[in-house]
Amino acid sequence: MKTLAKWIMVSLLVAMLAGCGAAEPTAVPQSEAPPAQATVEEAAPEPEEELTEAEQWAKANALGPWTPEEEDWAAIEEAAKKEGSVVVYSNSSKIEKLLEPWSELYPDIKLAGGDTDDIAVKMSAEQEAGNVVGDIWFNSDGHLLYGEFMPNQWLWWYLPPDVVEPEVTPDRPYAIARRSVDVIGYNQEIYPDGCPVNNWWAFTEPELKGKFYMEDPISDSSTTAKITLIIQHADEMAAAYQAYFGREWTEDEAYGDDTPNSGYLFLKKLARNEPGIQPGGDEVDAAFATLGMDPSVEPGYGWTGLSSYESTMEGELAMAPCYGLEPTVGILKASYLAIANKAPHPNAAKLFIKFALSEEGFKPWNQMGAYSGVEGMPLAEGMPARDEIKLWPSDDLFGYQNLSPVRDFWAISLLAP
Repeated sequence: MKTLAKWIMVSLLVAMLAGCGAAEPTAVPQSEAPPAQATVEEAAPEPEEELTEAEQWAKANALGPWTPEEEDWAAIEEAAKKEGSVVVYSNSSKIEKLLEPWSELYPDIKLAGGDTDDIAVKMSAEQEAGNVVGDIWFNSDGHLLYGEFMPNQWLWWYLPPDVVEPEVTPDRPYAIARRSVDVIGYNQEIYPDGCPVNNWWAFTEPELKGKFYMEDPISDSSTTAKITLIIQHADEMAAAYQAYFGREWTEDEAYGDDTPNSGYLFLKKLARNEPGIQPGGDEVDAAFATLGMDPSVEPGYGWTGLSSYESTMEGELAMAPCYGLEPTVGILKASYLAIANKAPHPNAAKLFIKFALSEEGFKPWNQMGAYSGVEGMPLAEGMPARDEIKLWPSDDLFGYQNLSPVRDFWAISLLAP
């Protein structure tokens, strides 16, 4: 009986479980698929700017904008020895004084150089013909350097990385070998107490008619570029006019539509005062500063190089600078160093520029009237420091851009009654 009861209980339990049904399986939560990522395409690299043939050459020789921050001078010297020589076009006869010290430093590299006329004409002709002989431009004529040679990629700049030149900038990148000073000179033998004039406008006065000596702005582009500084510094010329004449420059009888600023007015009045035009610097000096001139006759004044004072110190001339002139004592001209495009001896050219910018290389020019472009170079005996005298530095690009209009204006003013 008990056994029967157990079976009944088991049967009932099974029936109850069956009635409940099978349990639904628990679904595993599915993580949502991440949103589709947008395909990010890498930006295509900027195409390299195509280099000109000249730029490719400069880059290959590490010149111009491709000048490195450091140089392996031992490797450059070895390469220069294989080149065998370097050809320097210079407008100074003093280049010959570098031959001996150069050969002592680099006996296996011949320095070929001399005083060469018309360097700009010569080097431009070589570039246009594709027959480059000269390696180095060692010359002034900065207005042509920046106005023609740089845009045409005929000359590349190079400044050794360890040389500091404060005036070299990204937009004025050529190495400056030296700055030469041009001043107004007087005859100190006739005027032993000093320069009798203190203002540039005095040279436009009737009593100095024909007594201001200078080179020809019409035939000599360097002189033309020099006088463009007068129109560039018109504000200072106006102040000097006021100080000298006691009135505004626009009240001058020569003022007119053709004189847009006081610089043009000065050139007009100077041209009308019949300046003594000379063929060269030596003739300018001889005109007013020859020893033994008649003291009863006004000797005049000359726009000349301060370097002429060396001859005075040696007893050969009576020229002395008018240091008290307003608005400026004179101007600073630059002589540049550059390497010709496709120069046949680029490594030797680098060595020469490094040498020319050294104290030994500057020695032939380190005299009265010259400053080195390199920071810290010692001054010649008697040479005033740059900040002791007021000088207008040449602006070569301005000079080039204004060359033709100023030359034409000067020529017209000479013909005016």
